[in-house]
Amino acid sequence: MKRIFSLAIVCLMAAPVSAVVVDGSTAGDGYGAALAVQTNETSFGDNFSELNAGYGTIAGGTLNLFITGQVENNFNKLEIWIDAAAGGQSIFASAGNDGAGAMNGLVFDTAFTPETHIIARNGFDGGLGQNKFDLDFANLGSGLVTSQFSIFGNSLTGSGSVAPGPATASAIGVGYDNSNVLGVGGAFPAAPAAGVAAAVTTGLELVIDLADLGYAGGDIRVSAVVNSGDHTFASNQVLGGLPVQGHLANLSVVNFSTIAGDQFFTIPVPEPASLALAGFAVIGLLATRRRV
Repeated sequence: MKRIFSLAIVCLMAAPVSAVVVDGSTAGDGYGAALAVQTNETSFGDNFSELNAGYGTIAGGTLNLFITGQVENNFNKLEIWIDAAAGGQSIFASAGNDGAGAMNGLVFDTAFTPETHIIARNGFDGGLGQNKFDLDFANLGSGLVTSQFSIFGNSLTGSGSVAPGPATASAIGVGYDNSNVLGVGGAFPAAPAAGVAAAVTTGLELVIDLADLGYAGGDIRVSAVVNSGDHTFASNQVLGGLPVQGHLANLSVVNFSTIAGDQFFTIPVPEPASLALAGFAVIGLLATRRRV
């Protein structure tokens, strides 16, 4: 019986407590409290392009990342950088995809050195005659890029995945819901009213295999910015957050390390104590079943 109990603990620690449903909604996914909350009314239009809060968990071999809000369907970019391993970039140098080189020279916070750059965008493609939602995943070390176009077919929203590609060995789960009408307003430069950003429950959801991030343990850090379609004119919508202000403009001349606060947020690795408590719960269940 002791062997069974031990096996139960090991299995529980290796698996997520609850499975994430990749649908662009935080409902039922166990993300917990927001890890970053927006500090600015949006400079890119209320309910057009706004990042309200950042959430995330590390579980079951994946990073589950959620950013609430929406990005305007004119192919504005949601730029996401992920720091999940040793090394990485202190100054951004693009992998060469989607014109992201326009941001080369962006200086990150000193505690943030990403290895991964993700670009999400959506809009109406006149050449195809349809709506589309696209995503790029760039490994900044190798320069390899995995891209998926029209993830939701002829739709701006939905659930789907990015197939494995040059930069990834596993599929990336993607969910996007742009139905938010809450959150921060557009009266920039100003701070949003208390509680409004954290009230939003829809936006962009990603599930990424940890191996594709080069993850070897510890916390994961994430930075997100809403940018223009050609990557040359950034909004004030940043997570972790900026002092109250208007547009950032061209990121190639921005130095986050000189701006107050952290322009990233941290997704903590689950604490062993929490996993142990959950393990004891499983042991109790098994013991009860055994006595029966």
